[in-house]
Amino acid sequence: MRILVVGAGIIGAALADRLTRAERGGRSGPRDEVTVIEEREPGAGTSGTSYAWINANDPGDPAYHRFRTAAMSAWRDLAAGFGDPAWYRPAGNTTWATTEDAKGRLADRVARLADLGYAAELIGLDRLRELEPHVRAPQDALIAHYPDEGYVQGGSAARALARRARESGAGIVTGHRAVRLNTEGDRVTGVRLDDGRDLDADLTICAAGRHGPALLATAGVPLPLVDPSEPGSAAPCLVATTSTARDVLNGLVHAPGLSARQAEDGGLVLEADDLDAGVDESAAPALVRAVGAELLARARTLVPGLTAEVAGVRRCVRPLPVDGYPLTGFQRPGLYTAVTHSGITLGPFLAALICREIHGHGSPELDSYRPDRVPARRR
Repeated sequence: MRILVVGAGIIGAALADRLTRAERGGRSGPRDEVTVIEEREPGAGTSGTSYAWINANDPGDPAYHRFRTAAMSAWRDLAAGFGDPAWYRPAGNTTWATTEDAKGRLADRVARLADLGYAAELIGLDRLRELEPHVRAPQDALIAHYPDEGYVQGGSAARALARRARESGAGIVTGHRAVRLNTEGDRVTGVRLDDGRDLDADLTICAAGRHGPALLATAGVPLPLVDPSEPGSAAPCLVATTSTARDVLNGLVHAPGLSARQAEDGGLVLEADDLDAGVDESAAPALVRAVGAELLARARTLVPGLTAEVAGVRRCVRPLPVDGYPLTGFQRPGLYTAVTHSGITLGPFLAALICREIHGHGSPELDSYRPDRVPARRR
């Protein structure tokens, strides 16, 4: 089967890797011919700019929680196959609350997660100092720790997956964008690239993230994502990186008003949800600089004595399904869609399920996440 994967973020790269490795698993019949199309380079988009937190930290939907915990296990298995690479960091997550309302919500979350069998515990300041000796929290903070959570360096992870897929026989086409789906009647037969070339396929998989709706629209196929161009859209966020601050943090830290972790180059990655208002596509450079300065100020409160400076502020546009859940499944003959917000957490697990499904085996775990469902609510 000729398979085109459009997009080499974490989902597209994991799919290409899985599809090529699955051919080595004893399946009979001819090998699949896998080609990946990526406008820049693997992991250069959202996967390489996001905070990249691997977690199943929301107990609100137990079925989706189980789906995400299975995805966390898939990451452990995948990393083991790479020899536990530096881009995979299962280093734990620490968070705290300071107001009475926030403390109540955090205590409830920890209790509900623990009831689901998830590793979640309340800890004291002494334990926080053991876990994160450079971090300071208020004396009256309620502190929680999630030891099984972690993060990846998304760009490096996607590049490693794409490189292994190429070594296993996949074609990787970079520097060109898929501008439309080609069709014959109701069937999708491949894509046209921005240089006018047509690439034919028996199956086209749209793993284009935030760009998925525009591509699918060329064949009249809808995809319910939050529009990042609308004023006040929740899809865009700003992520700052700092100059070198090596070994300041051991794992993820989610303090009130700031999320922080180590960056691949030794700096810090900083993000804060409350600073993302107004960072749509028309965001002024002055706003971006102001957000970077505020993130650094908060980081210096979190880590007293921090001397790093802001090295860059990146605008990350997240593919947000309207109801918050993955969009995975066949939408037309010859067309499969795989787009989700939590691509970093879900990527390798989705790749395994999708690989099985497109080769004729059931993946009932995906039945609740079909792209033709009617979105019920936003998570």
